[in-house]
Amino acid sequence: MSSRGMGGRKIWIGYPDGLDHELWRYMDFLKFVDLLQRRSLWFTRLDQLRDPYEGALTKPTAEFFAEVQSRTGFRGGIHHEKFRKVRCVNCWHMSGYESAAMWELYSREAGVAICSRITRIERCFPPVVTGGSWGIRGDAVRYVDYERDRLAGLSEDGSVIMTADFMCKRKSFEHEHEYRLATSLEEDERDLRGRLIPVILDQLIEKVVVSPTAPNWVVEVIRHEAGTYKLDVEVAQSALYSPKLQ
Repeated sequence: MSSRGMGGRKIWIGYPDGLDHELWRYMDFLKFVDLLQRRSLWFTRLDQLRDPYEGALTKPTAEFFAEVQSRTGFRGGIHHEKFRKVRCVNCWHMSGYESAAMWELYSREAGVAICSRITRIERCFPPVVTGGSWGIRGDAVRYVDYERDRLAGLSEDGSVIMTADFMCKRKSFEHEHEYRLATSLEEDERDLRGRLIPVILDQLIEKVVVSPTAPNWVVEVIRHEAGTYKLDVEVAQSALYSPKLQ
């Protein structure tokens, strides 16, 4: 995976396989309107997500840190529960095609998918967004076996190297093909459930796709809302369940 930094700002955007992948973010109508109004992406704290393994160490990784600590006193890995309360993520589906499963999971009759791509993510943060003290990172999620996979080891000079646990999920979620943006709460934000980061919507969004099962009037309402908030992009209904070609 390659990545690109953004000058003096702490923003690093990864390009899996070196490619500019298409990204989809599925949501319900209210969340779409909220995005239009706030012009910001919501980053949810890891410990607020449904999956209790978010940000957790795999069993072999925890055992590795325990063994290293017993030999050297190194205390790496012991603060992962603390990190789960400060690391925040914003999640996308990485695919060249829309997903029937994602429609069912996240947005049905009045659902919306905003379509983007990695180069758009890279350009969507206005100059005032520096990334904060920890930064903003984007890359594909790595799906691992939490019973078998060790995500940390020792380099040749004896220092510990580790795959970012906040960019890992269990293999049970591999169908999500997730591309994830991650950041961290600042010291004065630690009691919050996440954080909003401003974006330039016209840079972020390539088009808006409405659920394939939505009535026609819903499509018109969503098109109207996009116009009201001056989002000048294509708004169209998914043709996923349209009659097949003869």
